[in-house]
Amino acid sequence: MPADVVPGADAVAASEPNPETEAEAEAETEAEAEAAVADEEPRPVADGPVFEVSDRRSSITVDSSGVTFRLDDETAEFDWSEIGAVETDTPRFDRRLTVRVYTTNRRSYHVHVEAPKRNLRRQWATELDTVLDSYFEDTDTAH
Repeated sequence: MPADVVPGADAVAASEPNPETEAEAEAETEAEAEAAVADEEPRPVADGPVFEVSDRRSSITVDSSGVTFRLDDETAEFDWSEIGAVETDTPRFDRRLTVRVYTTNRRSYHVHVEAPKRNLRRQWATELDTVLDSYFEDTDTAH
């Protein structure tokens, strides 16, 4: 046996983490995740009334597919089948509109959107109530 060959060196090298192999595995995982997102069906185009408001950090969208909250880079989508109730709050001396979604599994989620003018948040609340009424009336008559 040659002096520079150590028995079992291949087995030790195979068990040590290889940075190139890990990088390739991470790249494959990221590619699979991107492919999964691409395979997801996009949200359908809204058929009914739509309510959408946003500020510099967050947004609220209500349409025929449900309610969508966005805060910075995070998004939460609620389908009408999982929504038990939607509540709005417009504090008296504030410019924020708060929308809270209560799911059928007894959880609640909320987001705030700040209006550029205080009286605009009341207009938003009125518009949102109108849109919500149309979707909740549709689901009540369907059952």
